[in-house]
Amino acid sequence: MRFKLIINLLLLLVAVQGFGQSKSVYEKSVDLFNQNGQQEKIIPYLQTELKKQPKNENLLALIAFQYLQSKNTELGERYYMEAIVVNPACVSCYLNISRIYAQKNEFQKALNYLDKAILANPKDDLLLTSRAQIKEAIGDTFGALSDYNKAISIAPKNADNYIQRGIYNLSNKYNSLALVDLNEAISLRPNSYDAYFYRSRIKFENNDLQDALKDIDKAILLDAKQNRFYNFRGTIYKELKQSKNALENYSKAIKLSSEDFYSYLSRAQVYYDLENMDSACDDYASAKVLIEKQKNNNPEFLKNIENAMVDICDQSKSSYFFQRGVAFYNLKQYENALAIYDVGLKKFPKNPMILSFKGNAYLAMKDYPNALANYENALANIALLMAEIKKNHRFDQENNEGTQTFYDGFLASIYYNVAECGIYAQKYDDALNAMNQALAIAPNVTDFNKEKYYARRGNIYLEKKNYDFALTDFNKSIQINKNYAPSYVGRAIAKVSQVENAKKSNAIISAKLPNQPFRINWEIKSKSSSFYKTNPNIKSGLEDCNQAIVLDQNNGFAYLIRGQIKSFLGQSDYRIDLIKAKELGIEVDID
Repeated sequence: MRFKLIINLLLLLVAVQGFGQSKSVYEKSVDLFNQNGQQEKIIPYLQTELKKQPKNENLLALIAFQYLQSKNTELGERYYMEAIVVNPACVSCYLNISRIYAQKNEFQKALNYLDKAILANPKDDLLLTSRAQIKEAIGDTFGALSDYNKAISIAPKNADNYIQRGIYNLSNKYNSLALVDLNEAISLRPNSYDAYFYRSRIKFENNDLQDALKDIDKAILLDAKQNRFYNFRGTIYKELKQSKNALENYSKAIKLSSEDFYSYLSRAQVYYDLENMDSACDDYASAKVLIEKQKNNNPEFLKNIENAMVDICDQSKSSYFFQRGVAFYNLKQYENALAIYDVGLKKFPKNPMILSFKGNAYLAMKDYPNALANYENALANIALLMAEIKKNHRFDQENNEGTQTFYDGFLASIYYNVAECGIYAQKYDDALNAMNQALAIAPNVTDFNKEKYYARRGNIYLEKKNYDFALTDFNKSIQINKNYAPSYVGRAIAKVSQVENAKKSNAIISAKLPNQPFRINWEIKSKSSSFYKTNPNIKSGLEDCNQAIVLDQNNGFAYLIRGQIKSFLGQSDYRIDLIKAKELGIEVDID
């Protein structure tokens, strides 16, 4: 809120140098110097004229204004104070002194000077909206709203007043009221880029991303020099998962204002999402330098940046290596992942996190012996994991229970992957033992996805022909998450496998979809379809497959199993499901 306030007052400064009066000869001369690119001559010219007329309010205010333009607030304030001595009713002087203190975050002093300006001219709507912004900054929301309302009652045709009240309403989560104000501003002044900008923000918050994009496009069309517009359009593109467009807009924002650390931070986050750790680090470093240079008074903000840099930019930390390794893994560059893990293990040879992630890379490459070796090595050094967690800044504010939850979850994931190696090696007893350990440790928290663990153990029981145990696990998985489609497919397999005359002839694990249920085929002894139509397990299995497809229309196993069940029932469209399964990457023979 305070950052927004300073931006608005900066914009006001340009508007108030003449403050409602016709331009003097001195202002016209200043305009001419600016037009000719001779800005360095402005203050000397004004100083010369001031010597001739040392009590000229207009000259004193103009000199003060020029010093503020050059960011010399000390001299700016001095000359405004001299102008006030000449004319205690110098409204623009009070307003711009208020701006100086607002920049320093000394809002009470800023408010005092605005009170004096309004006392001198109580019918000026610009002064009222400026005071409203100050009041908003110090938490006087009702006082702020009162001033915004007064400004509109004084000048109901001034679009800026509706924009400022719209910003207030947006800041206080009154989005509907904000929208009304901004629509009115646009109707009064259709070329108001700020109105489109803030209306875009409302639509963004309402998750109306396409309309938000249209409004920010309009704002940029009206004024292509506002870096904050490009920054926000980058944010919209980021939300739309259009990373290239997001990067282009953040880069444009930085080009327009290289001092804007927000754009560097936003771009860093996109680079991070794209697994480009080096570019993310560069932008985090640039943002940090700018924040320190600008003496930003938000230590928590700076700490968050430093923590992000510790995670991915500090080669003295193990996280530098496993974060990059995970990035390569996510990009399916498994050889590169292994290479960075090996470098990390030279510095941290027993680090369980690096070892576990290295196992994941081998697992993705279907090198199950090496995957298992790394998981076992990670388990052998698991005592180091808690110390690793406690060193991580993410757990600074966590209680012991939160730290333990992460520890248990990480350990459970290792056992889960050990079970995966056992499955692929067709060592189902070993796989079952590992999955039992995983489930014994797995935390009962919403975001852990424990339903996947029960479903995978159910798959192991299917392979071992323990259909009752399998059914129990699939039921448990669905109880945890009724929207987890693979569990419905697994339960359908378990139900049909229990039916007399239906026996499993083979079971192979899909290398393409390792977390899905096994591919099952049944051999059916000669029976009429009516036998299966009346069997509750067959009917219930079909319903489970239907539900799985409703939840995930790209689940090839669901179509495969449903097609086979339909064939039992003598339904002629079973081949459609088998063809669909094949299209989705399932290996299936269609007669």
